[in-house]
Amino acid sequence: MNEQPKQLRILIVDDHAVVRRGLQAVLEDEEGLEVVGEAASGRESVAKARALRPDVVLMDIRMGEGDDSSGIDACRQIRSELPDTQVIMFTSYGERESVLSSIMAGATGFLTKNVSHAQLVEAIRAAGRGESLLDPSVTRDVIDRLAQLSKTPRKPEDVLSDREKEVLLLIAQGYTNKEIAAKLVVSPYTARNR
Repeated sequence: MNEQPKQLRILIVDDHAVVRRGLQAVLEDEEGLEVVGEAASGRESVAKARALRPDVVLMDIRMGEGDDSSGIDACRQIRSELPDTQVIMFTSYGERESVLSSIMAGATGFLTKNVSHAQLVEAIRAAGRGESLLDPSVTRDVIDRLAQLSKTPRKPEDVLSDREKEVLLLIAQGYTNKEIAAKLVVSPYTARNR
């Protein structure tokens, strides 16, 4: 008997309605993907994630202005409350600090909005499998930033532990949580939450 592959449930978060509708239109025809909801702000995304329990959240980093504009803060809260929900940061911006902040907030991946339809779909499927991913256009910046961090005099409040740097470097290289756990001889839970 052939078992049907799991339907991946997706929550789309972006402050622009046209972007949300466009993403939904692109994803709704894909086999195995189901858009279960959308949100226009960080606060709304957390509430919808709690209610809908999506497998993957496609999250914009910057949503308007004000206290509710940070996709990174929403990512941190969703990943804290719903550790099985994967978050892909999906943004027009590819700055190093945003990438590192996203990863440290628990994002599974980081994509810029100039990816192709096929790359977006594969990224969502990869996140659904628990794989980490970075848009190739930002990978070099992440690795360079990590190298810079290791050479820069550290302030106590800005320190990443050596283990956190190892985990971050492995994420940047595309390793999954399981592969990181095996390489570092830690549990997958520990690798995911470092």
